Amino acid sequence: MAKAIEFISVCKDFNGKGIVHDLNLSIEKGNLVTLIGPSGCGKTTTLKMINRLIEPTSGTISVHGVDISRIDPVELRREIGYVIQQIGLFPHLTIEENISLVPRMKGQRKDVCVKRAYELLDVMGMDPAVFASRYPKELSGGQQQRVGVARALAADPEIILMDEPFSALDPISREQLQDEIAKLQAELQKTIVFVTHDMDEALKIADQIVLMQHGKIIQQDVPEQILRHPKNDFVRQFVGEKRFAQAATRATIEDAIVQAVTVRPHRGIAECIQLMRTRRVNGLIVTDRSGRYLGVVDAMRVLGSFADEGATAATVMDASVPVIQPGTDVAPVIALLQADGHGFLPVVDGEERLLGAVTRGSVLKLMTPTGGEVHEDAAMASV
Repeated sequence: MAKAIEFISVCKDFNGKGIVHDLNLSIEKGNLVTLIGPSGCGKTTTLKMINRLIEPTSGTISVHGVDISRIDPVELRREIGYVIQQIGLFPHLTIEENISLVPRMKGQRKDVCVKRAYELLDVMGMDPAVFASRYPKELSGGQQQRVGVARALAADPEIILMDEPFSALDPISREQLQDEIAKLQAELQKTIVFVTHDMDEALKIADQIVLMQHGKIIQQDVPEQILRHPKNDFVRQFVGEKRFAQAATRATIEDAIVQAVTVRPHRGIAECIQLMRTRRVNGLIVTDRSGRYLGVVDAMRVLGSFADEGATAATVMDASVPVIQPGTDVAPVIALLQADGHGFLPVVDGEERLLGAVTRGSVLKLMTPTGGEVHEDAAMASV
């Protein structure tokens, strides 16, 4: 694949202090590459050298095979999209004018620029009829950042640079924009260099991850290989392998048990559907009056029997679903969850009384204890 960006023996010093040391890096056309590392590792400096906002002290940087030192910096920047954390929208321009700015500076007709701005607003999930004539101060932070991305795309650049663009946003807006970037990249196949300090963000969006420390590249690879084969202790610590290993060592299946949504065997199919709908689950555990486990009712079994008004939870349940004991090791439970199509397993005591359930989400949360909330687990209910 063709190289979009190449660093050859690049160094950068500030006031005699080395920030980037002998950097050699090739970024292939159409890839989304994240530069990640602790504060002061040189990732933002590396990014800004691509569009000559910072000039290297030595070495060569090429874009599409051309040494950028031979390109006028202003012309270079007009050919490269740029998105920053502070967004940088012009407050006195409308949203449409902000997005259209670079195409207009490049001499495109006004009607073409307006059309492009409307198209990009639509792509970013912002109704042009509502947002095009507004001003930046009238938008939320997440909306402003979407406009920033749209502006970077307006001139249809081959390369886009993104410097921690989502770090100041709330978690929900940040996740939404990460999804948008991943979706756009799949559709447009731009070359994107994305600076972040968040490994979860890098793993989610990147084709390649470049992990830096003290101005040097420590490891460059696809996310899967960095997770599976970290080069040294620094990489292991940064990606969290130690945390995962420690969690696995300490983990017992008791810590992954969540409350289950249960149903009595005599309840009808319509009642099962209503319970699954209101509790937002795709399966119920059938128990008798004393709380003994009987079987599992999933959505497909319920829907398949809906026409039978005499059907009950007992007549449609699957009694072959494997059950586990509280003392079971985590590894075999993971294997059972992978093999079972329901996504959860009942946990019972020695007398087959239901203690709860383990789900794919609860086991994942157990193995990654600093991870986010798991939404598939449900509270105990009984009808």
